[in-house]
Amino acid sequence: MDPNRDALDTAASLPLAAFSDRLTGALVTPDDDAYADARRVWNGMVNEYPAAVAYCERVEDVSVAVSFARDHDLDVAVRSGGHSVSGASVVSGGLVVDCSRLAWVRVDPDNRTARVGAGADWGLVDRATQSFGLATPGGVVSETGVAGLTLGGGTGYLSPKHGFAADNLRAIDVVTGRGERVTATPERNADLLWAARGGGTVGVVTAFEFDLHPLDHDVVYAESWVPAGCAGDVLRTYRTYQETAPDEACVSPYFARVPPAPEFPTDRHGDLAVVVAGVHAGDPGVGRDELGELVGGVDAFATSVDAMPYTELQSMLDDDFPTGRRYYWAAVPLAELHDDAVREARTAAERAPSDLSTIVFWPMHGAVGRAAADVGPIASRDASVVVNVEAAWDDPTATAANVEWVRETCRELRGDASLPGTLPNFAGGAAPDADDVYAERAARLRAIRTRYDPDGVFTYERG
Repeated sequence: MDPNRDALDTAASLPLAAFSDRLTGALVTPDDDAYADARRVWNGMVNEYPAAVAYCERVEDVSVAVSFARDHDLDVAVRSGGHSVSGASVVSGGLVVDCSRLAWVRVDPDNRTARVGAGADWGLVDRATQSFGLATPGGVVSETGVAGLTLGGGTGYLSPKHGFAADNLRAIDVVTGRGERVTATPERNADLLWAARGGGTVGVVTAFEFDLHPLDHDVVYAESWVPAGCAGDVLRTYRTYQETAPDEACVSPYFARVPPAPEFPTDRHGDLAVVVAGVHAGDPGVGRDELGELVGGVDAFATSVDAMPYTELQSMLDDDFPTGRRYYWAAVPLAELHDDAVREARTAAERAPSDLSTIVFWPMHGAVGRAAADVGPIASRDASVVVNVEAAWDDPTATAANVEWVRETCRELRGDASLPGTLPNFAGGAAPDADDVYAERAARLRAIRTRYDPDGVFTYERG
């Protein structure tokens, strides 16, 4: 099978000239010079060949594109930031509805809300909201699209204080599978808003409205690099800390190889380490004392505690996740970070095929766990931590080994202390099964999808 040939044949069978005439934005097809770039997304592991890419300049373009796909029985992928790890933002033989040009943010500082276009990334949102001393939970890489992260839940440094990005979603504008424009709020089309709070694709969301929260001061970031042999002691200390951790603190330890950077001792380069990394978004003085005590262990070979603007924190990891690198991630929620899980994670980190890969323990305390049971479809909010297994590599021949490493690690972590479901942003692979991700809430989510997309224009899960 030649996916490029298939894309060309599908495109040739469609009335694309008439479709293009109805669009304000450009329509890119496989025989266009721009096609090679148009089909690429952030994750270099994803290599799909769509029949066409429709760049939407206006909401009307989205309606036209969805209606065209339905009329011609085309699979649809929605692309905003294009950062979907699973590759959900591009589809072979189908239509990519690209909303990246709908990039705008309008802040209402009096009501502490922000309306955000589907093409915005978190850097744009953070700069706009911080100009008023406000913020909402977002991702930890500024180039990540708002749309994909929010619809997949959206964990961030402010999540213990204010919940997931999805929890702060108060309204959406959507083009449904029928090509209709719908607004969803708690009072109108509330089921659609419920689904959008972490339920993945719910149509093409063209605008989001978020609650904002005061954040008019620097935040504190601290990290401590410790030899992996000390992981048991380090993570037991972390486990104790988490029992009473304040909402202002988001501490996420991880296993990683020491990079060949000047801030690390040369004899440690390439070694496996456990890194205690944390953010404190409360009073900077309190944050310095609290995190400084947590990361100040005598076994650390590199430690830092710094106060910085929130926008600087939010872009700090950008260079660690470059476009074109290959990524495959999955996650397991744990009721308790028990000693067996720590040993399994350390063993897995030691055998990782790529030195770029990490295993991260993401905290689930505070507002995440206190959210109302019916706020949205995300399962396992009562987890102590979610273990994110994040493979990253550059060698295309190493793909199979890295994917299997993630899957095997997750299988080993799934035990008596694991909980059903997982974080949607870390579901692993393309079109994951809803039962695996949303557990007992999957049936309700499927029913809502069917109501707004009775013809199955959008692809939601395998099978």
